[in-house]
Amino acid sequence: MKKIACLFASLIILACSACGKAEAPYISSEDIQESRQTNESVSNIQEADVPLSGKLTYTNLDSQSSVEEVRSILTKAGIQAIYVDTVLDWAADYNNCMRGCPAFSLVGDFVTIDEAAVDYGEYYPMYTEWYKHNARNYPDVLCRIAAFELVQNNISVNEVITKDNFDCWDENRAWLYTDGDILFGREAEAYEPYPMIDWSDDIIASYFTLFDPIRASEEYSEQEMLQAIQKKWSEHGISFKENNFSLITFWTQSDDKIAVAHAAVLIERNNDYLLFEKTNPLSPYAASKFSSTDDVKQYLYNKMNLEYLKYDFQMGTYIILENDRLL
Repeated sequence: MKKIACLFASLIILACSACGKAEAPYISSEDIQESRQTNESVSNIQEADVPLSGKLTYTNLDSQSSVEEVRSILTKAGIQAIYVDTVLDWAADYNNCMRGCPAFSLVGDFVTIDEAAVDYGEYYPMYTEWYKHNARNYPDVLCRIAAFELVQNNISVNEVITKDNFDCWDENRAWLYTDGDILFGREAEAYEPYPMIDWSDDIIASYFTLFDPIRASEEYSEQEMLQAIQKKWSEHGISFKENNFSLITFWTQSDDKIAVAHAAVLIERNNDYLLFEKTNPLSPYAASKFSSTDDVKQYLYNKMNLEYLKYDFQMGTYIILENDRLL
């Protein structure tokens, strides 16, 4: 139960090749039942508690035309085609695997809805679809990995953290524990690494350095959070190139850590913006259009607040960065 609850919380808040086996080897019926019970016990809130007024134009890239449009936007912004195609392959794999998931309906071409964020439903059916129904023994890509794959050439890291210090080894303390599942696998839990990721040791080290949580001995204000992040990044020589695309990070404080709860990539165009993201570790990829950065910020707040309220958590103080500055 401890493992399932820990995985459940990290997937929600931090939020492939075909498998021939009938069932992922580390998912038992007891695991599924415990996941269902955990899910049911933490999701009992009223819809009125979740503010979702507004409009959103988005796609889950489940059509050829939407994939071609998003690919054109990302590459024209300056993102290397090899990185774009890699992430779009991940998205296609996800959609092919999860198209039958009862928690949501994948959107093909861009649509506009009268909501400020998309609720992709409860964790349990997504968990069951990915691991049990589709017989996968590796976790799916999460938001930080998808964003970093796209913008990796835009980021320089001079002083990387050594592998022994990556924040992914201790399930009780590590914010990036699930990132470790995806990139390294877990022999003790029979997890394999996500098979469609091919990162060098240097890229992995830069990844864990960039997203390394920051220790906080007391409750931080927004300005104190920003200063702590910029100080940490300066110590590691982390810098960003200025382009028409940028890394978006949503930082929150959880107990004694300031950490990235969500990451995405923002494309600035002539008259609007496109935000590309993996919405959650087991929920779909999405590309959304906005007319201003204020709209982007409001969307990100609504999205994160929806997830926190759904599982009866408090988001608390947060900041949103565009590269190394406030969005």
